Amino acid sequence: MRVISSSLIAVLLTAGVSVPVPAVAASADPIRLDVGLVEGADPATVVAELGTGTFQQVAGLNAIAVEVPADRVGAVLARLGNTAGVRFAERGAIVQADSARTNIGFNQVEVPQAWTWTTGSPDVTVAVVDTGVTPTVDLTADRLTPGRDFVDGDDDAVDGSGHGTLVAGVIAGDIDNEESASSGVCDTCRVMPVRVLRDRGTSAAEGYSSDVASGITWAADHGARIINLSLSTATDSQLLREAVQYAADKGSLVVASAGNVTGAVRRYPAAYESVLAVARTGANRNSAADQWADVSGTSGMLVVGRDGVKKQLGGTSSSAALVAGVAALAFSFKPAATAAEVRDLIKRNAEPLSGLPAYTAPLVNAARTIHDLGAADEVDPVVTATGFAEDELVGAAGRQVFPVVSDDHGIDRVETVVNGTVVATSKRPLWLATVRPPAGFNGPLPVTVRAYDYNGNVSEATTVIRVDSSAPRGTRVSPALNAVVHDTVDVSISTPDTDVVQVYSPWSGFFIWDATTRLWKGTLPVDSSHGLEATLVDQAGNRTTLHLDDLRVDQDPPAGGTIAPASGARIRGTFTSTLTSVTDLSGVVKAGLWVNGRYNGAGFSQKVRTGTYSGTVSLIWKVTDRFGQTRTLPVRTVVADNKAPTVSITKAPRNRAKVKGTIKVYAKASDASGVARVELIVNGKVVANDKTSGYVLSVNANKQKKTMKVRVRAYDKLGNVTSTTTRTWYRK
Repeated sequence: MRVISSSLIAVLLTAGVSVPVPAVAASADPIRLDVGLVEGADPATVVAELGTGTFQQVAGLNAIAVEVPADRVGAVLARLGNTAGVRFAERGAIVQADSARTNIGFNQVEVPQAWTWTTGSPDVTVAVVDTGVTPTVDLTADRLTPGRDFVDGDDDAVDGSGHGTLVAGVIAGDIDNEESASSGVCDTCRVMPVRVLRDRGTSAAEGYSSDVASGITWAADHGARIINLSLSTATDSQLLREAVQYAADKGSLVVASAGNVTGAVRRYPAAYESVLAVARTGANRNSAADQWADVSGTSGMLVVGRDGVKKQLGGTSSSAALVAGVAALAFSFKPAATAAEVRDLIKRNAEPLSGLPAYTAPLVNAARTIHDLGAADEVDPVVTATGFAEDELVGAAGRQVFPVVSDDHGIDRVETVVNGTVVATSKRPLWLATVRPPAGFNGPLPVTVRAYDYNGNVSEATTVIRVDSSAPRGTRVSPALNAVVHDTVDVSISTPDTDVVQVYSPWSGFFIWDATTRLWKGTLPVDSSHGLEATLVDQAGNRTTLHLDDLRVDQDPPAGGTIAPASGARIRGTFTSTLTSVTDLSGVVKAGLWVNGRYNGAGFSQKVRTGTYSGTVSLIWKVTDRFGQTRTLPVRTVVADNKAPTVSITKAPRNRAKVKGTIKVYAKASDASGVARVELIVNGKVVANDKTSGYVLSVNANKQKKTMKVRVRAYDKLGNVTSTTTRTWYRK
């Protein structure tokens, strides 16, 4: 096993290292390194070669933990990584309990990162000019300075409403109080309670401008470095203007809320020049013409109220208190800073909000503010993970990644670099980035995550991913082009690509792979509200959608239809009813006829037997298409007439009469369907006929046999026939 020589240690622990590292402040804490050893390596020997006599054995593992000066971390890690007997050497991770003590919104403005430099100082006093302050478990009485009550005119500034205690909790609540599980920004700063607002029952606490002005000047006179005003008015008050200027002249920084109204209308005293005006993030109080709100802050912090119950403080009251707490951290870190300097630093280090107009009040950044005051940050960030696995398969659409980065103080920004080009820059945790390969690219692709801390120290890590940007190919096997479909359609898709892992429809779910036919098969619903489509997905997540919009949808029963006989037609005996001119997209497959409510038979032409029945006949046709859609045509009514006409002889020789020459026979006939003709029959032969009512029939007896059998026969227009009784005549 190779060990690090004493001469190497001398190189590592002096300024003569090959990689220049900025000098670290003498007070910087040492950094713990985790060092993995090969089996059989002697930890004590390794530690001795490092020039220190102590190490911590990691239980159960061939690994130790050692501490090195902060300014030598990079060089030591680089050397140990190439040393025999050392399996790995890395900066130890800081592991924190997953508690909820950091207030909502603090991460967005990087308060926890600012705490790595300072959590405040008891020498910094923040005046809460409000409804008073009542001590809580997070803000005990020993952290409150003597106060003043301008409402009742005494020195007992206990909270008369509840608002002031919540504001004070956001500013200076105890960060480490496990009992409350909430926190403030500056937990060692002191709070000066000044009561100027009174409780109004169900409405917001109110007060007079004279009391507020007195509270501001009194706080300035009694040593408040910061005066928080989570209150506002629409009135431009000369008295308030003079009060805040008085405080500024005394060296106090006045922080005031910009109000919870909508629009860019000014609120006071926030709008006065020397005041740091704070808007709530997401509620823009500026306009292009009037940018009076200086910064914005998050809101909705949970803090302990005067009754000991945790409550949420919203609106610009919370935002102003947050910024006042940041200012308190700044004065704690640099006691010699002036109010104007801190005000300008907070404004300068606030960051524009993405997607909002440029005139929107930028979001305060606590960590950048403290760093800009001169806080040291000499240790490089650490990129633990890029968000990708080595050789991970990625498609053309890429994906979102969450790089894992850390720093001893805080990360300023994270860049994601693809093939040498910065494709995303994140300014806030989570360090979310969307990585998309170059168009049409296939093959290995390096993705680098580069982290910068507030001092510009940078570290990076690279992962090589495998890109497949080729979309899967697919061909519809069935249904055929322009096929007619109804409620559902069975779809089969073939693909030459072996990496297709999924075929789905957003409307019906997933297709099934049929290994026998080597087809993807699925059933899609036919719905006019969306198109028919199937999407193929390969292993890399690339997608191809096949649209089946060429299909014809039949969701209607057959249409049209001409029925014979015509409506009201008169028929007799057995007649034929037909149905023609029926149309349907998928085709008519069945027709049926019902006669007077009884099924007659199937087919488009049918014989209908009426027998001896006379009366109306209802014909009901029903047709069905290929998908079972049925239509019943309107009832067709015809009239059956199977009754013979009536006929009689009105004037003629009587029975057994002797006749000669031309003889006339007069007859009458009637029928509901109309009489077609009347015939005179002699000895079985028709000798005369007449088709006109008032029927007159003639016969020449001289040309007939000596004995004549005579009768009159009548036909109706349907063919029904009847005859009179036979008479016998004798020729003279």
